[in-house]
Amino acid sequence: MSSYGGYIERLARKVEARLQDIESIYNFDLGDEFEVAICALLEDILPAKYGVCRGFVVAEDGRTAGDDLIIYDKMSSPTLRSGMSRQFPVKEQIPVDAVYAYIECKHSISDAAVLEKAISQAKAVKKLVLTRRGLTNPDYETDGPIFKGRVRDWPRTYPPLKNQPFCGVFARKYSPDVSVHSARGEHTPDLLILGNDHIATPTVYMGSDGIQSSLFYDTKFGAPLCVEPASGNAYGLGLVILLQALSWVQLLPIDWMGALNATFLENLLNRTTSPPR
Repeated sequence: MSSYGGYIERLARKVEARLQDIESIYNFDLGDEFEVAICALLEDILPAKYGVCRGFVVAEDGRTAGDDLIIYDKMSSPTLRSGMSRQFPVKEQIPVDAVYAYIECKHSISDAAVLEKAISQAKAVKKLVLTRRGLTNPDYETDGPIFKGRVRDWPRTYPPLKNQPFCGVFARKYSPDVSVHSARGEHTPDLLILGNDHIATPTVYMGSDGIQSSLFYDTKFGAPLCVEPASGNAYGLGLVILLQALSWVQLLPIDWMGALNATFLENLLNRTTSPPR
């Protein structure tokens, strides 16, 4: 049993029980129900400063990406379509500067096409979020991890940016016949939770050097994500990985000056071009 009184195992069992309970009421095959269930689940698990919603990440120039779950800084960012109470079925718009993480949800990954679509959507979100102002990680190991005084050829645990977005895929069901070996390259998701029995992470088997892992996908190292069996524990492992990543990420304050200046200029131009009354 793992530390903290078997926290990971207990969390995995609780998530499985919660999903089974929801599934007995709602048919996850009916479109958005699975996304709504995961939203509610994450809102219960995550600390209060993290907001959870369904919707789109939006850049200052209006570009958008995503369609599933966004974890954002609730303390500094209002949602752009918020109401008197949170309704998860409503799609929100979250500024890129406020985004901690994005999760693509799939009820079932049983063929390569579904997996590829989920990964491509997560990649699109990561690519867009990385257009925001970067906060340099002063501890980034540029040349590679140092172990016993030597630079080693294995994944770096942490990325070059402190405000690196964390992106993943969460599937309720997964067929082990579906290979994730193609999950590699720029903007690759950092985590795949594949049902409660499999998980894919940036893990590399290094022979005599053991098993080396990275919390965030290391684009410089470039190895594909590795699927590992985690019988009955994948939900717990995946959510604790998410918690660890969220606790490390440090966002910059949202810079509203560009939007303010553009709006004031537009108001001024409209005022000067409007016919006198």
